[in-house]
Amino acid sequence: MKDYAIPDEPRPGRLGHLVVRPSAPLLALMLCGAWVAWPWYIFNAIALGSPTRRREIALSVGAVAGTAVLGVVVIALVDAGVIESTTAIRLALLAIATWKIGMAYAISTLQARTFHVYEYYGGRVRNPNLVLIGGFILRGAVIGLVDSTLWRIIVAGYLAKGGL
Repeated sequence: MKDYAIPDEPRPGRLGHLVVRPSAPLLALMLCGAWVAWPWYIFNAIALGSPTRRREIALSVGAVAGTAVLGVVVIALVDAGVIESTTAIRLALLAIATWKIGMAYAISTLQARTFHVYEYYGGRVRNPNLVLIGGFILRGAVIGLVDSTLWRIIVAGYLAKGGL
């Protein structure tokens, strides 16, 4: 006879004490950049023992890949002279930022179902402020780590001043 299981029941492992609310990586994307958000979603899925962790990991990897593809397309269009005006460049970068936020929201929503069960049954939830503050402080260093427009598009949450 099979054991009864709740479909969204988390099975936290040794990292269960490091679980944060799924909205924390979403906030990290907006404040610190994608370089913090995507790995944090993956870490949180594993720490939470989420039954949908493979899907959450796939969405995180897909978000990075999709951002890279969009970045390559925008850079190619700018280099080819198809996109010339500053306004058009800003709109293209806004589309990429919208993609990132949309993906983060999708992952957050998916992870929230399991998180709420985890929290309801007494799971420990960590305060994300240390990671958020550290990510915010290191944001400029990480974005400037590689002198590449594509790198900046992928790791940043947004690009200030709309320039490539």
